[in-house]
Amino acid sequence: RKLVLFFGAQSFMNIYMGWVMRTSVTVPAGTFIARTNSTLESDLTGCPAGFALTAMQQVISFIVFMVFFAGAYFTPYRYMPKKLNGPFEVFCVIVFGCVFALNIALNNFSLGYISIAVNLIIRSCLPLSTFLSQQGLA
Repeated sequence: RKLVLFFGAQSFMNIYMGWVMRTSVTVPAGTFIARTNSTLESDLTGCPAGFALTAMQQVISFIVFMVFFAGAYFTPYRYMPKKLNGPFEVFCVIVFGCVFALNIALNNFSLGYISIAVNLIIRSCLPLSTFLSQQGLA
């Protein structure tokens, strides 16, 4: 059940980010380009800002998480984070945080260059890489 939710959320975010990156008008038709001494005949679409988009996505995700965290605090389903024991656990959390942030940033960046279908095929391998990393650190 959680796996279906994960893949559903992944697919939605990929389709949404692909739509944002492909439909945004970067340079409107009729703009004069001095370098080529010509005028654009049609809109130039696409958003080559994968890392800025990732930052926006991370901020929105954090805000949504904090709303749910605060809402669940006064219920029997309160979430209490586990205390990290030792520098190795702190190191692991920092490394995995950086790797996942880079993963999301590169995923958004790639949506401008590959189709959503290819992107989803690549992203479907994420549980395998997560499993292998857990086996390596356990």
